[in-house]
Amino acid sequence: MKTIWIFGILAFFLAAPAVSGADLPDLVGTWEGPDMGYDPLEGYYGEGENYTVTLTIAEQRGRLFNGTITYLDVNDSEVVEGLAGVIAPDNTTFYIAEFIAGYDLGTIISEDEIELLYLRDGEMGGVSLDILRRVPE
Repeated sequence: MKTIWIFGILAFFLAAPAVSGADLPDLVGTWEGPDMGYDPLEGYYGEGENYTVTLTIAEQRGRLFNGTITYLDVNDSEVVEGLAGVIAPDNTTFYIAEFIAGYDLGTIISEDEIELLYLRDGEMGGVSLDILRRVPE
């Protein structure tokens, strides 16, 4: 059911009218910031602690992109997870499907700042709120 939902959303955005390349935000690069959230194992985490998340967009073709997200799991082990995403026609909102689990709803705040709202459902569900800034190259 989730797969059908994901493909339905992607089809909707791909069928939307094209925008000029000049209007499209460029997300390629590395984004980093604090990771705050809640899950059933840790409860609330990240407030005043040293939790960070790194989003790396490796490639962007029009409104579609791919890359990785890096974070610490409940055992403080680094996880590097693949992802794919799509920028909505408003050029401000974007959506990410993480390859292990969960989805991110993104907002482009400025050329160098984005917000990610992460959602994972099920018994081990959880949420996170991340404000990420572009890392200078």
